[in-house]
Amino acid sequence: MSILFLSNRNSCRSQMAEAILRNYNDDNLQIYSAGLDPVDHVSGIAIEVMREAGINLDQNVPHSFSEYAHKRFDYLITVGEGTNEEIEIPKVHFNRKLHLGFKSPYKGAKSQEEIRERCREVREELLSEMDYFYHRILKERHP
Repeated sequence: MSILFLSNRNSCRSQMAEAILRNYNDDNLQIYSAGLDPVDHVSGIAIEVMREAGINLDQNVPHSFSEYAHKRFDYLITVGEGTNEEIEIPKVHFNRKLHLGFKSPYKGAKSQEEIRERCREVREELLSEMDYFYHRILKERHP
C-alpha cells in the first residue's frame, strides 16, 4: 500500500503526517511526502513539536512531487490550505485522493511561540486523523 502526502513546501504539515503514519511501523505501507515547491529543510519548529510527541523528524528532507511522477499511489493525501476542489494536483498517479485542510502555521503568525502553538495544534489534529486513517480506512479496507 503506497501513500503520498502532498503539500506546498514539504517542510511541516506533510512531513508531520508522513512521520505519524510511519510511526505505526507497518511494513505493508510505503509512505512518502513531497511538495509542489519544496524548500531545502524541514521546519525546525515542526521537528521540535514532533519530538514532544516522541516522533523524530531530524533526518527528514523535503522532496519534490516530480520525484514520484512515475509512481502510482494507492492514496494521495493533500495537506494544505483550501478545499479539495481548490487544490491543483500535479501529474501524480493515484487510486484515491483525500484532503486534510490545514492552514499554514506560519502564515500571519506574529511570533515563534505562535507558530509553535499552531504547529502543536496541527500535530494533534494529524495524530487524530492518521489514527482514523490507519485503523478505519487502511486496516478495515485492506486488512
